[in-house]
Amino acid sequence: MQTLRTRFSFAFRSTLVLLTLVLLPAPADLQAQKKTTETGFVNKVFKDDQGEHRYVVFVPKNYNPEKKYPVILFLHGAGERGDDGLKPIQVGLGPVIKQQADTFPFLVVFPQAEIRKESLLAGWLADSPGGKRALQIFNNVMKDYSINADQQILTGWSMGGYGAWSLAAADPKRWSAVVPLAGGGKADWASKLKEVPIWAFQGADDRVVLPGETKNMVDAIKQAGGNPRFTEVPDVGHDVWKVAYTKPLFDWMLNPSTDVANTAPLLVKPDQKRPAEVDADTPFVPALVIDNAVSVRLGNRFLKTLADAVPSMVPADMLEGGINDIYDSTVAQGRSFSVQFSGISYQGELARAAVEAYAADTLNIQLGIQNVDLYIRSTYVNGNRHAAVAGPISVSIGYQEPVWLSFDVRPYIKDNRIKLQLLRSRFNIPQNNWYVSGPAGVSTRGIGMTSEKVSSGLVSGIYGSKGRIEDEVKAIVPGLVEELEKQMNFDEASQIVDAIWPLPVYQPRMQLAPRQVLTDKQGISLSFGLTVAAVDSAAPPAQIQRLNSFGRSVNDIPKVTDLQIGVAPGMLKPLTEMLVQADVARIPVQDIPGHSFDTLVDPKTMQQVFPDLKQYGDDLKIWAELVLTRPIQVEDGGKSKKSDVNNPFRFEVPQAAISMAIKKSASDKKWLPYAEFTLSLGQDVEAEIVDRSYSKRALKLDWEGGAKVGGTARFAPDYKPQDSSIDQQKLRDLVQSAWGGWTKQGPASVAEIPDIELGFGRYRINKVDWSNPQLLATFTVPELKLTNDTKVEMEYELKSPYSDWGGPYKLKPGESHTFDTATPLLYRRKVNNQTQLFTLAAGSHFEFLPENGNESGTLFEAADN
Repeated sequence: MQTLRTRFSFAFRSTLVLLTLVLLPAPADLQAQKKTTETGFVNKVFKDDQGEHRYVVFVPKNYNPEKKYPVILFLHGAGERGDDGLKPIQVGLGPVIKQQADTFPFLVVFPQAEIRKESLLAGWLADSPGGKRALQIFNNVMKDYSINADQQILTGWSMGGYGAWSLAAADPKRWSAVVPLAGGGKADWASKLKEVPIWAFQGADDRVVLPGETKNMVDAIKQAGGNPRFTEVPDVGHDVWKVAYTKPLFDWMLNPSTDVANTAPLLVKPDQKRPAEVDADTPFVPALVIDNAVSVRLGNRFLKTLADAVPSMVPADMLEGGINDIYDSTVAQGRSFSVQFSGISYQGELARAAVEAYAADTLNIQLGIQNVDLYIRSTYVNGNRHAAVAGPISVSIGYQEPVWLSFDVRPYIKDNRIKLQLLRSRFNIPQNNWYVSGPAGVSTRGIGMTSEKVSSGLVSGIYGSKGRIEDEVKAIVPGLVEELEKQMNFDEASQIVDAIWPLPVYQPRMQLAPRQVLTDKQGISLSFGLTVAAVDSAAPPAQIQRLNSFGRSVNDIPKVTDLQIGVAPGMLKPLTEMLVQADVARIPVQDIPGHSFDTLVDPKTMQQVFPDLKQYGDDLKIWAELVLTRPIQVEDGGKSKKSDVNNPFRFEVPQAAISMAIKKSASDKKWLPYAEFTLSLGQDVEAEIVDRSYSKRALKLDWEGGAKVGGTARFAPDYKPQDSSIDQQKLRDLVQSAWGGWTKQGPASVAEIPDIELGFGRYRINKVDWSNPQLLATFTVPELKLTNDTKVEMEYELKSPYSDWGGPYKLKPGESHTFDTATPLLYRRKVNNQTQLFTLAAGSHFEFLPENGNESGTLFEAADN
């Protein structure tokens, strides 16, 4: 449930950001970054006989050529391959630097691998084109900047982790520190690496690069006489960079001889957020509550996929614990005896799980447990002048197949949290699926009291007490329900929603919480409310405003069988109204990306609109700011020009203003208020899902048609013009052209929507529909695809975690097979009397390719492009 909650949080954020990112430009700090040429993230181009290759260099903010700087070479993962030069800074070290760009002391080089069909793990190896080019780029940077040659640091993640091991082994004396993350290598490199300062990181739950890959390299170097540092991070998967790139590691990079790694291996725990993401200390004072802001539908098909993933998501010790002593009595040969079973513990495995909404307000959860060992440390038997003490007794349950523990719960909301009321529980042990092992030793006291009789009696008694054991197992259900409730909170979703605001102005603080839940025969519907903090916590409104007319009530949420997330764009109106009232919704026009609004501050252009400006000659300076003066509204749009299925929705700005000020000459110190253009505009936006690659989907918001701009200009109240004429139509045309120039740069937004990962399985966004008042994003099971790129027919078999082998499937040259599966499939194929076994990740694309002249082909994961 923890994993599901985290992925939902991310899905909420991603969907809502894209729904609203259409009115104003990207944050001003990104625009400022584009203007920066000497420091920050600097775009570069490396030229060789293969053409131009884009890369990025991060230059410290206060870079001084008189100072020598430590330099880092960062090698990205497979997902950032390409030729745009920008992806390498979007994952890994780049985002970490952005959080501390003002103080980060290293100069960092971000080359980009351009591999397509080659092995992913070979993309950065020392003898590969990508590895060689990375070093050539790195050498050029060494020449262009003031670098401390004794502080050359190499690090990489995933595919880059493999490259870090390889490049370090190829030239071990060059690197002052090497930090591979989630990457492996060849053991025969170890002798070359034994003198290199190394700190390797690996997520313990990584299923992309298994932990053994990193461990094997570390162990090999230790056997060769080296002393590499190694941190395996518990409860973290492939994205180990999120907890590795922190201050202790950066301190160690600067001085690898210190023992900081031993004293403080991590700055944050895996289940905590990074320091830069932690909320500010400003108190959260509610000012606005929007009910029905977000809806979530968990259909039974999705719940089944979630259940299939549960065994891989729950902790290994979930079915471990102890039971209080059991007291019983019995009669044997006319004598009464009291029996005490003491020191009872149990341990088992969760083999399967099932979750289904099957009735109104009723959710059924089933846990298939197997290999349960019930251990009774001691048994005491006491009667009149007769007694016995028995040694350990073992009870084995579910040793042939899983035994199902089933319980029904009713989900409800209390104190803005999802709670579960236990309705009933069921557990029955089949007679042929359990056995009792006799006690290991029995001591007796009393005439006729033999160890054989006591042993036989205890075993028979336990067999006869199956119902008592079943009751004891059912007794753990309330504890399980309480644990499920703890996992079913949306704290992370609330924190992430704080980051959804699209405007380059004040960002409201928001918290998301469940308001209503409804369970029916097809699934579960959840309605979430959004609480918004006051702009000024020191001066909150006298009364909290509450609205509920923007989304759908829980009863009206579409009852789909998959996963569907609905967002109400209309809530932009009350959100932006708060900012209008606080007068913080404003941005200088020169900070709008694309520079299409720059004409509004061009003196010669504006002199055509305001002839009065001609009196100031060539020294005139103009400043203009776009100010939102009335809240943004969302309405139904016109008919789509691209599709008969999706209807556009329309963003309306009923009133905004372009406020102008001037400096009559460069020597003026203050801006003089000059004029104001009050305008209105609106434009349709259509949402659609686009394929970025086989496994990656993006939600694109595309502008539809042209904007309708209207408005009137007037001089500032205190300004006295020599010429009071204003060319109103000219100004409207300029604003219309500026807006059109901005929208023609591309879609309103295109952003990748990651798969929702459920243990080893996944769900992928499939479609998006505007159905007033919500934009509905539907996630479904992705396709696993196999393609035969050889000249011969391929024959193979597949099986799921819970099925027998299927096939054999025969795949002709040039053709593909697709399979709908939310979980990985095991692949099996015989080649030259040898059996190949691979695990194929759900939603991926694999290819049979000829290798080294071998026509029988080898299965590779296809380049995701």
